[in-house]
Amino acid sequence: MTIQENVPLAPLTTFNIGGSARYFMRAKNVADVEEALQFAASKGIPFFVLGGGSNILVADEGFAGLVVQIESFDREYTNDEERVLVTAGAGVIWDELARETVEKDLAGLECMSGVPGTVGGAIVENIGCYGAQVSDTFANALVLDTQNLTQGVRAFTKEECMFSYHGSIFNKNPGRYIIFNASFTLVPHGKPQVNYTDHRFAFVTQDEPSLASVRESILTIREQKGVSQGAFKSAGSFFSTLYLGVAEYKELERRARALNPELESRLRPWAWEQSDGSYKVAAGFLLEFTEYSKGYVRGGVGVSPKHQLSLINVGGARAREVADLAHDMQTAVEQIFSIHLEREVEYVGAVEKEK
Repeated sequence: MTIQENVPLAPLTTFNIGGSARYFMRAKNVADVEEALQFAASKGIPFFVLGGGSNILVADEGFAGLVVQIESFDREYTNDEERVLVTAGAGVIWDELARETVEKDLAGLECMSGVPGTVGGAIVENIGCYGAQVSDTFANALVLDTQNLTQGVRAFTKEECMFSYHGSIFNKNPGRYIIFNASFTLVPHGKPQVNYTDHRFAFVTQDEPSLASVRESILTIREQKGVSQGAFKSAGSFFSTLYLGVAEYKELERRARALNPELESRLRPWAWEQSDGSYKVAAGFLLEFTEYSKGYVRGGVGVSPKHQLSLINVGGARAREVADLAHDMQTAVEQIFSIHLEREVEYVGAVEKEK
């Protein structure tokens, strides 16, 4: 095992922001990870598992511990009656897996095409977009519990992962679990799940769109919204979609209508009633009532000109600048609507000022 010192982390993230890791190593197998954990314990330092660097913001001072990057890139396809079980290493780039499964005419991952990051990160965050989420096709994952190393790695079932909207047992217990691979149950020659408004528009004249056309459409939509890989230096959506009860939603609508009586004139929806009576609300809609509109810039950081929820590194941005802007955006929404926007992006190291 080779452990490097003072390795810059900014180039390993999509934000391209942050300082260096005190120690850094690439782990190819379970034995490497176990040795890394022993090293961190001997030094009395924290450790952090880095995936594709797509949903994190690293502190300007870096991370005063050990950063481990899992390099497991294997893929395996196993026929299971009328399904195909696809197993991919945690280090596999997520969009490469999505593209590969579409090329093999396996339905299930096509709606999550273009999402940055790795398979391991996708499981941790239970990524979802355009009507689909990882947990829809998830079968199991090979996981190491760092608080129970004597047990070794074992397969976690879907139920054990405790998936929720952009959540799982893994990001609810940061640092405890390390994922080595994950398996998904896909449908050979299956139909794509086209159930998102922007997505449907691309298929007005197509009764049965192919998996390939769905993927291409979504990649185009992501590019138009400025969230395609490489469009901007960002960490994707900075804040989570809201889920509100009926009373909360009605109060939000009342306040929004008082500020803009012509809400119906909007060309796109901002709230969707759910089967349980709650409402899914676009967080970006609330931000449109603040000064932090698309294209807003402050110092080296700004709001994407194409996506209300995406904070971008305009040039030379520092982590503290990003955190301060995010905090001010949250405060502005709370002052107008009495609603708190939850942050999706994970902070690595001391990003925020001590209160």
